[in-house]
Order: sequence, then C-alpha cells, then structure tokens
Amino acid sequence: MLAILAAGQSRRFGDQDKLAAPLHGKMLGLHAADRLTQIAFDHRIVIASDRDHPCAVGLTKMGYDVVLNNAAAEGQSASVRCAAQHAITCDASALIICLADMPYIVPQHIRDLSRAFEDHDRETTIASTDDGKAMPPAIFPFSQFAALKDLQGDQGARSLLQTAHLITAPDGSLRDIDTPEILALENQKGIDV
Repeated sequence: MLAILAAGQSRRFGDQDKLAAPLHGKMLGLHAADRLTQIAFDHRIVIASDRDHPCAVGLTKMGYDVVLNNAAAEGQSASVRCAAQHAITCDASALIICLADMPYIVPQHIRDLSRAFEDHDRETTIASTDDGKAMPPAIFPFSQFAALKDLQGDQGARSLLQTAHLITAPDGSLRDIDTPEILALENQKGIDV
C-alpha cells in the first residue's frame, strides 16, 4: 500500500498553504502523487488534514483515497499512525510512505526500493538516502505496523529508519519544498516536473 503524507503543518512555509502553492504550473501537493501513478499499488491513500483541500479533487481523479488525519496538529507521527492503521485495515503486507512535498520522486527509485524489499524477504525496512541518512520514501514490512501505530511527536518514523537498509536515490530526487524561498527558486529553474 502507498501512503503519501500531506497533513503537515508547514510551519516554515508561513501563512500560505504549501501544498496548494504552484510549482511549475501545478499545485505542489499533486506532483509526487502524479509521478507515483506510474506504479501499480493495491491501495493508494493520501493522509490529509482536510478532505476539502484544493488538491483533493486532483488526488481523487488520480485514484487516491483521501484519508483524514484528525490529529495532524500532533505532528508527522500522527500521519504515520493513520497510514499504518489504514494499512492494517486493508490487510496490506507492506506500507510505502512518501511525502507530498517531495515533487521530484522518481518512479524507478520506488521500484528499486521494492526490489530491495523483495530481496530482503519482505521483512526489512527499506529507506531512501542521498547522503547516508535514512529518509522517505521508505517501505515498512507488516511486522513494523504496530511500532508505526505507536509513534509520537513530529519526527515521523525516523526512529524506525535507523536500522533500515538504504537505497541511494537519483541526485536531487529527494529534495523537498519547505519554504517559500525554496519554492520560488524551483519555479525560477523552469524545470517541468
């Protein structure tokens, strides 16, 4: 199952809605989801803090279920808990977690993560890296769902990634958009994503 986390508070982005902000003519919150439609998943969900978010219609058209996180103010761990609960409800054997503010995710990298997950008998957490540090996108086996459901705070699943097997992502593909300044710079590049 694929879960894209899109319920963050975006405190560093100011008063503006980060995911609704335009990146190369499309809302930031639609880029990663759109790229990941190239990969087949049994279930696709987006964890959101508002079902009426401007991105919701586009996400639904792409085949995602928008799952409401009523505890989004508690931090990213609340979104991870929500995703894990949904994965359990759907009888998923694994959960891939991606972040909505990472517009440059490469579908082939997700395939590489999945291949590594299969190579490790579907029992090892597999995470991305571009500098030796474990980060999303990441795949968690069913055996980690209970731990995911117990997470607290704004660190997401960082503690569970410490022992993950790491797969290096293509250069620049793990960049996230955290501030209006970063968004402005990305838009100036004129690169269609």
